[in-house]
Amino acid sequence: MTLPQKAIEKVNKNIKTPPSSTLGMLGGGQLGGFFAEAALRMGYKVAVWDPSETAPAKRFATHKFNTPFNDANTLNEFVSTVDAVSLEWENIPVELVESIQSHKPTRPSSKSLGLAQNRIKEKQFLRDNGFPVSEYQVISRPSDLVKVAQELPWIVKTATMGYDGHGQWRINTEQERDHMSSQITGEGPWVAERVVPFEMELSVVVVQGADGTCITYPATENKHENGILRMSMCPARIDPSTELAAQNLAKEVIKSIGDPGVFCVELFLVNPDQILVNEIAPRPHNSGHHTIDSFSISQYEHQVRALCGLSISQPLRIGSTVLLNVLGDEATTLSRVETTDLILKTGRARIYMYGKESVRPGRKMGHIIFSGDDIEVLEKEASEALVVLSDR
Repeated sequence: MTLPQKAIEKVNKNIKTPPSSTLGMLGGGQLGGFFAEAALRMGYKVAVWDPSETAPAKRFATHKFNTPFNDANTLNEFVSTVDAVSLEWENIPVELVESIQSHKPTRPSSKSLGLAQNRIKEKQFLRDNGFPVSEYQVISRPSDLVKVAQELPWIVKTATMGYDGHGQWRINTEQERDHMSSQITGEGPWVAERVVPFEMELSVVVVQGADGTCITYPATENKHENGILRMSMCPARIDPSTELAAQNLAKEVIKSIGDPGVFCVELFLVNPDQILVNEIAPRPHNSGHHTIDSFSISQYEHQVRALCGLSISQPLRIGSTVLLNVLGDEATTLSRVETTDLILKTGRARIYMYGKESVRPGRKMGHIIFSGDDIEVLEKEASEALVVLSDR
């Protein structure tokens, strides 16, 4: 039985989950692993449901569920095991979350999950609520690409199931546009977004409590490579008024959704007077890993707090950081003791490896945090470490 949305929101608002309870995590990747570490430290047990037996988060799990997400028997067992549920990936089936939230507090709920799973719904929600977004068109079939406005470039994205550059195609010329119909794979619809000539990509982690308390972390400056986050700097190198504008915009987006939990709002800084909303993630974010090292409360502890109805507090910043993602075969290079020792030499680096057994090109295998006072120095050290990691 699925409860009406108002009844679900009432359950989510009123229930507090005490330590020694079991928290459920849907998805077992690195985000779920960091959540589990924070939960264990705070006195909770963790149940992880992920079809992969070797999912990284299961290293910290008290209970492990290895079946597909559509397994009805596992659903019943999972619900009877846990006291509250969160998620670490926006491609968790909405139907599964709808079933669980009828029985146990689930933060965030299917409301924000369903929004994040469909770029068309997400863009329309943002536009309807008056938030600035880049120009876009909905494409029902590949042949409709010829109708895309003449001013290029554009990026075509799958409406659902896209992440880390997967399900995306860039159109730079009219010839590419006219021939793109034969290159696009998968089922439609798609979203064609006009490429924005931005100065910087930013992300803001937002935490919303069940009582409506809403706080933000400072904006993070991000650099992508082939659609995959490569490096993040916090604090972002922007002026105070732009920082405030980015945080306020991100906070208003999440408040408009109304779900408790940890979210990340990805932004384009076009110029100091124009910031556009790119995407919303209903979960902690890769660009927020640094909060473990640079703030008094990490995004993962706040995920536990928001899930359990505990206090949401504005964290104190401890220092500046630069995050470098370790991708694909770079993990093999980092497994050599001489490489690890070289990167750790300055005393400003901390290595986090996720425990993934399968190495694929572009897959996030871990990250390195460089901490200190001077962002320019930290970025230089991260760039030098990237050169070392690329030496295979």
